[in-house]
Amino acid sequence: MNTPKKAAPATRRSSKKTGPPPLRDSAAEAIAHFLDTLDGEPCSGIYDMVLHQIEEPLLKAVLEYNNQNQSQAASMLGLNRGTLRKKLRQYGLVSESEPLKRKKRSRSGSAAASTKTSEKRKR
Repeated sequence: MNTPKKAAPATRRSSKKTGPPPLRDSAAEAIAHFLDTLDGEPCSGIYDMVLHQIEEPLLKAVLEYNNQNQSQAASMLGLNRGTLRKKLRQYGLVSESEPLKRKKRSRSGSAAASTKTSEKRKR
């Protein structure tokens, strides 16, 4: 006697909302389109062009995700914070004149250091 087969449970994939295609697929499509538009014309510097096109929105998105916390964004990107700041300045995402936030020194340490420095200058 044949028993009726149970319907397969719905998979998680089918219940998810469809979003944009994977980044890899989007990049491949965009690069193929760019190359098609060349129509046989010579071109150079594509590698740097693609990196610059992708890097700026990546930096913006990761900074936004981390509420503009550069230390957390750098960690998430796998970059040194100084390297991230350099890239942010490169793309105009942070002001060049924005002062670096320095750690505050204790008063006793900075006073002692400035006294020693001024004594050396007097000699």
